[in-house]
Amino acid sequence: MHTTINIREIARRAGVSTATVSRALNNTGPVREKTRQRILAIAQELDYRPNPMARSLTTKQTNTIGLILPELVDEFFMDIIHTIDEEVYHTNRFLMVASSHSQRNVVETLLDFMGSGRVDGVILMAPQVNIEVAKLVRRSKRPVVLLNSKNNQQQTVSFSINNFQGAFSITEHLIKHGYQRIAMIQGPDGNCDAEERFRGFSEALAKHKLPLHSSLIVTGQFNEESGYYAFNRLMSQNLQPDAVFAANDMMAIGVYKAAQQLSVRIPQDVAVVGFDNIYASQLLNPRLTTVHVPIDELGMKAIRYLLRMISREIDPAQSYHEAISTGLIIGGSCGCQDLSR
Repeated sequence: MHTTINIREIARRAGVSTATVSRALNNTGPVREKTRQRILAIAQELDYRPNPMARSLTTKQTNTIGLILPELVDEFFMDIIHTIDEEVYHTNRFLMVASSHSQRNVVETLLDFMGSGRVDGVILMAPQVNIEVAKLVRRSKRPVVLLNSKNNQQQTVSFSINNFQGAFSITEHLIKHGYQRIAMIQGPDGNCDAEERFRGFSEALAKHKLPLHSSLIVTGQFNEESGYYAFNRLMSQNLQPDAVFAANDMMAIGVYKAAQQLSVRIPQDVAVVGFDNIYASQLLNPRLTTVHVPIDELGMKAIRYLLRMISREIDPAQSYHEAISTGLIIGGSCGCQDLSR
């Protein structure tokens, strides 16, 4: 039968006061190192777990982190949750996840988290941060870290993927293969990831003096279905592409499905590349050439910075923006030899 261990039992065994135990466990005050090590050893031996409710009353913190994501539709968001949750767990905190979608927008979700006092800080992934959200973030009494948002927001902290660099690199990779009619299935209007990926694509074409055909640009929604319909549209017109850059892997998966139904061979008839390097992209045949997004690094940097803001190691009012570089994963879908099989 399991018995709940409290700090009184640890204090009794260590021969010290409960206040000393509390200072040692929470690292909140002076304790002799020899005494601290004895207390920590006893706590470990007894498998002590702090009571989060009692601890929050003492520290005035909830030991809970809020994570707000767009509608959870693909692996990318699952990987972000996993990475952040792992780090939160190792600091004896809890993670509360919410999704903003058509019925519940970002502003509502953010206000709910900040007004309830249930979280000590928030990580907000909002590629479509508007003026209203930016104002909320700046006025918040709780620290907020933005993920993959426009980094030109003043008085905010943000971590993002260098979408421009990734899109430029993979488009240039196609150009160096000799492809001339490169189509792009871009992301949703108003989405900063989509905008930066399109900018990288178009600037790569301009650098190599290739035309940007408006008929070869189709808007998708970062999901498989929109990739499927976009490829059908591209292949039904007079000017057909010899290569397609799908702005994320989920849309590239839709392209594969449509190509199979149309008896279009990848890459013999049309080369295809994606963006994100989600696990499902590794299962495609041929293996999808795509942009690797270091999701673990993105999530890790965001949560560690937020925890330092919460502990006041970093001034929460201090602006900070960091863009994380990407890399290419080469499969057979672009015409390269598929080395993954």
